[in-house]
Amino acid sequence: NIIRGVTMISKYLVRDVMKKGVVEVPLDAKLSDVTKTMAKYDISSVVVSDGERFWGIITDTDILKHYHELDKTAEEIMTTNPITVSPEAPLEKAIKIMAEEGIHHLYVKSPCEDKIVGVLSSKDIIKLFSDLIE
Repeated sequence: NIIRGVTMISKYLVRDVMKKGVVEVPLDAKLSDVTKTMAKYDISSVVVSDGERFWGIITDTDILKHYHELDKTAEEIMTTNPITVSPEAPLEKAIKIMAEEGIHHLYVKSPCEDKIVGVLSSKDIIKLFSDLIE
């Protein structure tokens, strides 16, 4: 069953597993508001945007690093130029990137425009793998 699960992973693309859509916060959002947004939607990362352009991301790790600086803005603490992947990329490629870079979130960027269309998290991959090895 484990071998079958590993073999099955190779048949998936990022688009098959990613969560479509993202929660966005503005550049000037206070860290306190970003924290409330993440809690409200029960998510562990958000996209920082000006409504037109994607500027960066904030993850739960960023919140933990700056928890004592709640007046800082999203722009001040965001990770700029995060690693992204195409929805058409093989899932195995995404897993390799996440493992090599030590990241838990991989944002999915539309190949046609500079737009984030979803997010792939390590939790999503673990759930799929668990389902495949049952």
